[in-house]
Amino acid sequence: MSDQMSMGATMRSTPGGLHLSISDRPDADRFEAQLDGQVVGWQPYRRYRGHIVLLATEVAEAWRGRGISSALIDGVLELVRAAKATVAPRCKVTADYILRHPEHQDLVPEQYRSLLQPISRPQPQIGHRESRFSAP
Repeated sequence: MSDQMSMGATMRSTPGGLHLSISDRPDADRFEAQLDGQVVGWQPYRRYRGHIVLLATEVAEAWRGRGISSALIDGVLELVRAAKATVAPRCKVTADYILRHPEHQDLVPEQYRSLLQPISRPQPQIGHRESRFSAP
């Protein structure tokens, strides 16, 4: 448990129109995304030598695939910036998000830039349909 002051709260919307409150919970050492008062996502963190070490981004199973992790990460980065802190993204999803959003890369000190790596995403196969039946 931390005795640090909260970095505050902000609002974010997902592409599907979910309106989330993103807040720092220093008593739990994590950021939380809430929808209508229900915690639907969270990102634990640790403070290390003036940096915020962002750990695994989690979204409740029932809420996955709706853009909550991106909204959570974006809100977290805003709160970290407002607190005049920097980040060490130990979460691969967070590191990939920062890599794809250059406006946040200044939050990552040079010694942690190697953590910014893309994650692989399966590519949908458009127009490819396998048939169980062979042609005559």
